[in-house]
Amino acid sequence: MESILKVLVENSESGLISSLVILVLSFMWIFKKNIPSWVNIFLSVKNKLTIKSLEHHDVFNTCTRVEKEVSFMKFYTHGEYDISKSKMCKDFVKYKIKVCSESFNDILKDDIEKMDSDQFKMYIIEAQTQMHIKYINAIVKEWREKGISEEDIKYVIELFEKFRYDVVKAFEYRINSIFSTTSHKNNTRRLLAIFEMWAFGIDMLPRDMQTTFETLNGRFKKIKY
Repeated sequence: MESILKVLVENSESGLISSLVILVLSFMWIFKKNIPSWVNIFLSVKNKLTIKSLEHHDVFNTCTRVEKEVSFMKFYTHGEYDISKSKMCKDFVKYKIKVCSESFNDILKDDIEKMDSDQFKMYIIEAQTQMHIKYINAIVKEWREKGISEEDIKYVIELFEKFRYDVVKAFEYRINSIFSTTSHKNNTRRLLAIFEMWAFGIDMLPRDMQTTFETLNGRFKKIKY
């Protein structure tokens, strides 16, 4: 570096460009030990995760895609198209996706960085519990209005939750893991990991709905849904 500066000084004709080059190189030489840390700071600020950026997380695209995917699913009973079963499945997912999407957006509106890690963990667990309660209540109300009996409503929901059990347990394990690791430096980072987890769960919905409603056989075929 010293030899380069010497050559530039000796060959410069007092030009502005040469002066600027000398100035820049001199600065780099003097602060050569500090530059790597400055670059890291700049990159960390540039790539800093914000709550605002999570508004465009793939979990929202996943909700839209899965709802559309399920809307095209068709169920059959003894080889004949079962319109009641197909519509019930579509409505079930419609309400689940609606409640979940609204809840995700509500979380983004809260000042989660004011919470400590334990408070935020309890907040997430409660939010997840409330999502479940809200979409179950919504679909129960819809099915009652469509003439489905209480017995049949209970049967379908319990059947779904039976097939959904492994996903629910996976959520429990992942939440504990997310909040026990030190790799997530703040609640925004933790929420990113939680959104990834929820997106995975929503991606599993078509499989779980297929299993649930195929198991119903012809139970609702004669109902005018």
